[in-house]
Parts: sequence; structure tokens; C-alpha cells
Amino acid sequence: MPKFMILGGNGMLAYAFKADPFFLDNISLDLPECDITDKKSIEYYVNKYNPEYFINCAAYTDVTKAEIELEKAMMVNAEAVKNLAEIAKKYSIKLIHYSTDFIFKGDKDIIYDEDMPPNPVNNYGLTKLRGEEYLKDILPEALIIRISWLYGPNGKNFVSIISSLMEEKSQLNIVADQFGKTTYTIDVVEATINLINHNATGIYHFANEGVSSRYEFTKKIYELLTLKRKIECEILPIKAMEYNDNTPRPTWSVLGCEKYIKLTGKTVRNWERALEDYLNVN
Repeated sequence: MPKFMILGGNGMLAYAFKADPFFLDNISLDLPECDITDKKSIEYYVNKYNPEYFINCAAYTDVTKAEIELEKAMMVNAEAVKNLAEIAKKYSIKLIHYSTDFIFKGDKDIIYDEDMPPNPVNNYGLTKLRGEEYLKDILPEALIIRISWLYGPNGKNFVSIISSLMEEKSQLNIVADQFGKTTYTIDVVEATINLINHNATGIYHFANEGVSSRYEFTKKIYELLTLKRKIECEILPIKAMEYNDNTPRPTWSVLGCEKYIKLTGKTVRNWERALEDYLNVN
């Protein structure tokens, strides 16, 4: 029987897990075969495969659409997590779940640690927080890993979208007054392995080291891409209020990873090195 049941198995984060030898003994599930908003669907596969771990990579991640699709986002990010928690408790399955920096308001120039009170500014953050709350109430021994600005192979993400736009356009306007930490999926997998090996439970933050704005991140993408091929695209900074999306977002959502570092004894790779690795293989 597979040790790991990877949920949201067709997504970008799940792809990184399936590519790592540590998680070779897995069964990967996604729609339409397994609907995690349907408790009976999950339980059917649990009885079929008897996993030791749930790795929940499934999520509703469209921050803008969540403002008008709150019920749909809540079903995936909260109610489905409740289903997983209840089943994990019933069958003694270890549960690893991924949350977000968007559970914080992000209006203060501080490093957010795991004990700071959440206060989401949009529906996406609200639904992810509800998922966390279900886990803490039903399965407090679950492992919750908060990540931010995620990108990686085999998925639509900020880096892949911006890289394509640079090929098509001569100018891009990028928000320069929202700051955070980027997170490479490959490094999330490594961090998860380290936390598993230390029997971690509760909440941990993980993101690549160093703070950047979307504008600074884009400038670095451009710099690295021009080393590989000829691209001419002017990157211009704009304020968030000038962007054609009124969805509220944190201005400063910087996750502190000291708890992770202290437990595992591992360093966290700088965001520029992680981005370089990603662009070298994509």
C-alpha cells in the first residue's frame, strides 16, 4: 500500500512531490476521480489504499475570483480540509496541509511568525484560515506549512506568466509596493521532508530567504532570462492602486522561518538562487 496519498495530484505543488524519491511510494489523486469536497470520495480511496500520510496540495488559489466565488473557494480551502481532518482522525492518518501568507493582513512592516494573530484582507485568505481552524480543532497534531508566492515546474504561476509576457510585450507594468517572500516548490518539498523527519506538528512557515516586491522579482526574472536568449522588455514599477485588479492584498506579508530553521537545523535557500534554478530547467 502507498505510504503517501497526494491530493490535488495534478497541480504544480503535487508535481514537485511526485518528482522527489522520498515520496516515490505514493498514490496521486485529483478530480474527477477523487473530489475532496465529497467525504465519501476520500474515504473510498482511503479504504482502497490505506495511506500513512495525506499530503494535501489541493487548493482554490485564484485570489481575484475568490472575491465573487466565496462559496466555491470555501468548499475547497475549508470544508474539504475539514473532511480530510475528520477522516485522518478516524483512520489514524498523518496529515500535512499547505496554507498561505494571505491569512495575515500584511499592513505592518514586520516579520510574521507562527504565533501572530491572523486577519485576512480578502476572501482567499479567509477561506485558507478557515481550513487551518478546522485542522486545529479536529486534528491538532496535523502539520500546517504556510508558504507564499509559490512557483515551480508544471504549473501556471507568476514566473511562467511573466516569462511568457516578456516574450510578447515590449513593456510590463509591475506592482512595486507589495512585498513578500517567494517560494519554490522544490524547496517546499525539501522542507516538508525535513519536517517529517523531525516529527513536526502544528504550524510552520517556509519561504525562500530574502524579501522582494513583485517588481524586484520581475526584474530578476528578466535579468536571468536575458542570459539565455534575446529579450527586450521594459519593466516599469507601478503602485498597487494603479493595477487593474481591485482585490485587496497584503502590502507586506513576510513569513519568518526561524521556527523551521531551529527545529530542522537547515538553512533556507535565497530566493534569487531558487529562481535561477527554476529558470535553468524551464
